[in-house]
Amino acid sequence: MIGYIAYREDVKTWAVEEKNLLGLRFLRLTLPKGRRVLGKHYAGRAARAMGKLGVRQAVFPTDFPWQELFARRGVLPVDTLPFYRRMAPQIVKKQMADLGLSPGSTTVAAVGDNLTGELSRILTELALQVRYLTVSMKYGAEEFCHSLRREYGVSVLQRPTRAQLEEAQALLLFSPREGLACTNPIVLHLYDGERVLQRNGVTFGLPPKLEGELEENCSREQVLSALLTAGILQNDQIPVLEVDKAEKSYYNADTMTNIE
Repeated sequence: MIGYIAYREDVKTWAVEEKNLLGLRFLRLTLPKGRRVLGKHYAGRAARAMGKLGVRQAVFPTDFPWQELFARRGVLPVDTLPFYRRMAPQIVKKQMADLGLSPGSTTVAAVGDNLTGELSRILTELALQVRYLTVSMKYGAEEFCHSLRREYGVSVLQRPTRAQLEEAQALLLFSPREGLACTNPIVLHLYDGERVLQRNGVTFGLPPKLEGELEENCSREQVLSALLTAGILQNDQIPVLEVDKAEKSYYNADTMTNIE
């Protein structure tokens, strides 16, 4: 079972109960907010209890100060990286609309290491949105690209040069690559785990059925990731509200390897 931590000012002690969100059961832990000494004590006891109950991942509040106590007991935040990867086509679609980019003239470039089943599904969805796809993978992309051309009539470029990657309107990085300027109109970093939110600056909405079900300080990305991974939600049920591209300095914080 996945944990769900509610960090609230209107409670005085900690409590555990089950919570149902769209059919997925969570073990909901309520902890008092603003009680520094007692709060840490309660958090330590609660973390120990969650660990003993076999909880290994949880949805944490965005302003939670005791996350390390839970990590010591093997309770980690729900991984949001698979969520961001699966939402990549919707994010690109939103940014294309915001920038006035036409699907018929837009090139999406994808950079990665191995072409996994996960990446194949993402790239197939992207190929159905735009006319031109550029794929730079170290292994396993040859047959996949042929199948895209054969089944969907997509124009696919393999083994692109650095210049061709930088000319694409959208650049999706599933692994690091050195030397790319990352000044494309659309850039998504989809490989660096916990920092993916800060690097991509994406804001997601909630499906109508979840409105009012979550605390204001709940990490909605972690909740959505859990529901999407469980198959309770589909990509197109999650609204992409905004993608902040005003500041690009943090997009170039990492270097990337192996351009042809």
